[in-house]
Amino acid sequence: MNLVLLAPLGLVALAALALPLLIHLVRRLELTQTEFAALRWVAERVRPRRRLRFERPWLLLLRLALLALLALLLARPMLTAPGAPARRWVVVAPGVERSTAQAAVGTLDADWHWLAPGFPRLDDAAPAAAIPISSLLRELDADLPAGSALSVVVPQELAGLDGERPRLAHALDWHVVPGRMQDVAAPTPATPTRLVVRYAVDAKAAQTYLRAAVAAWNQREPHRYELDAGPASAPIPSDAAWLVWLAPPTSALTQWIERGGIALTANNADSEGEPVWRDDHGRVLARRHVAGHGQTIALTGVFAPSDLPILLDAAFPDRLLSVFAGAPPAPTRASAAARPLHDAGIASGAAQSLAAARPLDAWLALLIAGLFLLERAVATRARAQAPA
Repeated sequence: MNLVLLAPLGLVALAALALPLLIHLVRRLELTQTEFAALRWVAERVRPRRRLRFERPWLLLLRLALLALLALLLARPMLTAPGAPARRWVVVAPGVERSTAQAAVGTLDADWHWLAPGFPRLDDAAPAAAIPISSLLRELDADLPAGSALSVVVPQELAGLDGERPRLAHALDWHVVPGRMQDVAAPTPATPTRLVVRYAVDAKAAQTYLRAAVAAWNQREPHRYELDAGPASAPIPSDAAWLVWLAPPTSALTQWIERGGIALTANNADSEGEPVWRDDHGRVLARRHVAGHGQTIALTGVFAPSDLPILLDAAFPDRLLSVFAGAPPAPTRASAAARPLHDAGIASGAAQSLAAARPLDAWLALLIAGLFLLERAVATRARAQAPA
């Protein structure tokens, strides 16, 4: 059995042990001087030596023990039973053949599981669906008892990542074998996201850059976006997600933005708001500001390479998409060469340890109550026996 303290700072209360000592020392110095007539003429030969003595030592010990138990109660002690030595765990990511994984680890004397929700046995069928591998590694690391040996077999290309390299409490054997994981399926929208473009006659050529941007978006996510381009006189569709307005502002545009739309407009040299685009010299090319329930991305010049050189940049589609949809999500695929980091400071197996631990609060409370009653009895008896 091991004694653990959930709140070790509670032991600071042990400093209160000095109080009974001081009280008993002060009472020791409170002496009553009585003069004897027969001793008045006796000369003082040897000055008596004074020794440090505590009055009522049993009462003092009871009070010290009572305060020490109170401090221990504040530290919340628990008894934990040492668990049996844990077997090695081997988890295999989907996309790896069982025979390949067993050859990579080199031993069958272990608990073999799939790296999948619920961690099924390796004898079960391989999971068919894509899995979030990063979150599953963190879950397994938290559930395994401290000191357990862990081996992970993964294919060369991982999927199901969340943009952050996992930090695990367990040191693990990381085996990379040929294979490829299936991507975590992203939710497919019911209808494509529509980018609406409305332009004046002299700005009709600008839609070429926007068509190229939408085509680049659909290269990564086929049929996810569509372009609706037309003159400024055409109405704005009710299902428009984003709007590029390349014409003088109208009341219809203002009302659409105030209802919650996001629009990119041109020729706003005096616009105010947060800069979202700059050129190589730091000059602001576009600013974002809130209008009603919507937002406006205001270009300071015209929608042309002369005023907006970013149109000729290969990164323009991504930058335009980030303006409308926000920052792109973290990558979910990476090479398995970047293994998880080992951080011994992370607690592991906490759930099992606390579940098997037995709190001592109730027993300590009973012991403190008994000691308090005993201390009161000893103190009352001591006062009754004191000379009047």
